[in-house]
Amino acid sequence: MKRHKRRKKRDRRQKKGKPIIGITCEVVKLKPYFAEFELSCDYRYVRAVIRAGGIPMLLPINPFSRDAAKVLEHIDGLVIIGGADIHPSFYGEKSKQKIQPIYRGRTYFEMHLYKAAQKKKIPVLAICHGMQLLNVIYGGTLHQDIQSEVKGAKDHCSKRQPLHRVEIQPGSLCHKIFRKRSVVVHSHHHQAVKVPGHSIRITAVAEDGIPEAIEGPPRTIAVQWHPERTPKDSSQAKLFRYFIRLTRENPDPSF
Repeated sequence: MKRHKRRKKRDRRQKKGKPIIGITCEVVKLKPYFAEFELSCDYRYVRAVIRAGGIPMLLPINPFSRDAAKVLEHIDGLVIIGGADIHPSFYGEKSKQKIQPIYRGRTYFEMHLYKAAQKKKIPVLAICHGMQLLNVIYGGTLHQDIQSEVKGAKDHCSKRQPLHRVEIQPGSLCHKIFRKRSVVVHSHHHQAVKVPGHSIRITAVAEDGIPEAIEGPPRTIAVQWHPERTPKDSSQAKLFRYFIRLTRENPDPSF
């Protein structure tokens, strides 16, 4: 009887096919104060999801919180992509001159999406801005500008040297995925996690100590770097493959 139930469960997974992965969009301002804007998504996110075995679906901003749960009825996983700065008011601070705040409507929308995804136990991959958003959702704060706030920090926005090494905490989710104590990553950000939120712990750091990965919330992967920008790196491909496996109804997939 137990074997029959396991077989039926396995058959359901096989019939499910490729998981549909919702990907959020960035806001491109056309006029001052976001009076008019376009939505865009770097194709490299889409390509990474396809190569990992998922079917990408872009998610436009929706101002109604009740619609977030409805959107998630049609997807198996959620990717929150990089973007501009989260307005400091979301973590109880005043803005400084060096920040470029994102359209707040996007912030609210992604917050609603993430909270709804947690309720539905839908896996989430949060990248760069996505990782910062996750920390803010759980009550954490951000360095508004690394260069001016963190003594001795490297330039994490360098176009000439976007690659750097990160050290991974043993026993963490990143360690499980990469099976390495350190990896080289592509980084592009001028903000970073300052105070971790409730239940959030830092599990990877850059050579200068800047947080590069956090974890804590279930079925959530959050990295500060851009794994989609190094498609030929087999280590970074593992991150997307692990995420896709999470969407296939297995809460703790073997890798």
